[in-house]
Amino acid sequence: MTPVHDPSFEPFHSAVNRIPVLRTASSQDAQENKLPRELFSDEMAVGHDCLAPERLSGRIDLKLTVHSPLVYGEQTRNASGRSSVAIPLSNGNPFVPPTMVKGMISRAYEALTCSRFRVFGALEDQKGERRVSDDHKTRLTYRSDPASALSLVPLRVIRVHDDGSCDIHLLRGDTDVYLNPIEQGVEYPTMYAASLQAERKGHCRPLESLETIKNLTQHRAKITCHMSLCLHGDCRKGARYAYWQVTHVQDPTTREFIHLFEVNSHVTVVDRLENITGFVYRTTAPKDRPSTLFSRKHDERVFFDISDTGPEKVTVDKTVAEAFQVVVDSYVHLREQEKKLSAKPHPHNMYSYEAYTTEHCRPLTEGDLAFAVVHEGKDGESLVEEIVPMMIGRRAYAESPESLAKAQRVAPLSSKEEASAADRLFGYVISDSKGQHGGDVALRGSLSCGPVTFLLPDNISFDPVSQESYSLAPLLSAKPSSARRFLTSPSGGIPTDAERRHLARGEYYSRGQLLGAAAFPTHRLLLGKKGFPTSATQRVPVEGMRQDNDKVALTVNSWIKPGSILTCSLTFSNVTRSELGALLWILNPRNLVPESERDDAKAVGFLKMGLGKPLGLGAIEVRATGLHVRTNEETAKRYESLDGCIGDEKTTAANLSEYPLPFEENLLKTPWVRALQRSAFGYGDDIPVRYMTLSENKENNQTDFKTGRPKSGRGQSPASLAARDPQPLEVPRPPERNTGHKTWDRKSGRRW
Repeated sequence: MTPVHDPSFEPFHSAVNRIPVLRTASSQDAQENKLPRELFSDEMAVGHDCLAPERLSGRIDLKLTVHSPLVYGEQTRNASGRSSVAIPLSNGNPFVPPTMVKGMISRAYEALTCSRFRVFGALEDQKGERRVSDDHKTRLTYRSDPASALSLVPLRVIRVHDDGSCDIHLLRGDTDVYLNPIEQGVEYPTMYAASLQAERKGHCRPLESLETIKNLTQHRAKITCHMSLCLHGDCRKGARYAYWQVTHVQDPTTREFIHLFEVNSHVTVVDRLENITGFVYRTTAPKDRPSTLFSRKHDERVFFDISDTGPEKVTVDKTVAEAFQVVVDSYVHLREQEKKLSAKPHPHNMYSYEAYTTEHCRPLTEGDLAFAVVHEGKDGESLVEEIVPMMIGRRAYAESPESLAKAQRVAPLSSKEEASAADRLFGYVISDSKGQHGGDVALRGSLSCGPVTFLLPDNISFDPVSQESYSLAPLLSAKPSSARRFLTSPSGGIPTDAERRHLARGEYYSRGQLLGAAAFPTHRLLLGKKGFPTSATQRVPVEGMRQDNDKVALTVNSWIKPGSILTCSLTFSNVTRSELGALLWILNPRNLVPESERDDAKAVGFLKMGLGKPLGLGAIEVRATGLHVRTNEETAKRYESLDGCIGDEKTTAANLSEYPLPFEENLLKTPWVRALQRSAFGYGDDIPVRYMTLSENKENNQTDFKTGRPKSGRGQSPASLAARDPQPLEVPRPPERNTGHKTWDRKSGRRW
């Protein structure tokens, strides 16, 4: 692979961000007459069977100037699995779907009016249009930080109730009996579960074959064993903790203890336990080895408890048990996604293997082993908040996107009475409308886009389509599970805890948080540049090396050049003055400039269209160049006289300024309008807009080993677009690791 410049740990603005959708605040302001009620309240749309006399119909002429390469079209895949896209042609001329223009404008209108998400869980299809990808009903999962593994408590299911709840035993090892070991003045927290080596390489030297070891330690088997307490990180390499290592296992037939492992000489052993009964938990699929699941994985686990009172019994409610199934199902789903992109997807763990081979995710049953996230209740009792299959693996968020969307009232409407401003102007389809008809099912919008044509400069030879081929950098889908780029606080800012600290991963998708509308800030460094930007073709390097997986790359065989000008007309009917004013406001690119950037009289903002928006592609200056409008009362008279109809050319030219945005002064102060402007304009500095690299993301997710909270400077979210002066992100570089070894004075035992 070719070495390339690695931008990691250099300042940047996030390529994917969010615009706050504060429907509760905006509707309250509308009720108090601070914002226009017509735009910030939900109500049933007027039908198309009659014309309200006071409403308006007419046409808006548009000029669309391309400022960065425009990529769209149907994606095709060749025999090798590589995808490509090309500009569609009609009679030899480039064809721009009018629906693509309409979709671009509707997204801005939704943001301006704090409308519902008309498409929830949407991706762009092959033509650059939006389509539904999933319903977001399921709780999402996230990959936990390795530092959080020590806090997980092993468990065994002992009974399942008819209502879906279950009784479990918490198996805390020796932690309720002994204190943590102290070595050289350093306390080593002890892992609850014991380690059972399952590879030739590890902290021990196997004395028997791996097959023999596996036969004696089958998954879920009850065994009796000897173990040694070892210290990890005593050479200042890696995290510092103590762990029990299984060394001997009793043969169930002969009752003799078989010496399976000899602890390596460089490992510090501080204590031993004998004749311990426990349960074997293998997270690796039956035919795999641990290293196939994770390259550095060499151990399985043994769950045990030696407390005087025995394992603590806890009843786990139905929702927690169901969340476990969500996590297991997510492993199966992610593996299927990987199969579409790579010939070698990640291998199954034990639970996902069982779910995959049986084609369903079974519920927890008696004898199952897993790990629990445990917190102490008010009365000192143990409360199990979550059950997960892996120590270092995926966990489920508390709330699903749908549950947050419904609480926020941004979920797509479920009845015609819930239509928000964008629903009423651009139309809607109610997904769950069985037994209903007419407007209870769908409504055609009051706005349509006519044919899109290219405006060629006079006496200048200019072909708007380039046939130069480029391979795009992977278009990394904005995964909702990443959370930080999708959520806002009720005030429209970055969610924080009560102490205004960055949230831990598990605190996202919690009750009270709000979903933001996806936004792709303008890459101002690309504006005015000819040709295809190199930044859009450079794949995110890993450890300074270019990644060459063609299956996740899209080849652009043709594209629309910057400087190209397109024209079209929007026809509207039966709209209010407020709706027309809001629409025209969006179609004035000067309005899309933040207040702090208006010193430049030529500054404009841009809407986005086509593919590659996070890479800076498809920046379009959309400008209304003409307005023809008449009242419906005038239209009715023309119908009576058979002299005209909606959509004809016999309309009166109007001045665009005659239809201002109502309450504009108040709207310009709102977080969502400031965010819309910042996204459209971009950032006034010379700092690049890009994805967070893999190494930055790994470092940004680092947590404190003891508290589980983000380390200092980590846990950063994309800066709030609504901020007066949004600052770039800069993930701290990881500290230099000291790999030197030190000989320790071993203590004879533990602190009792």
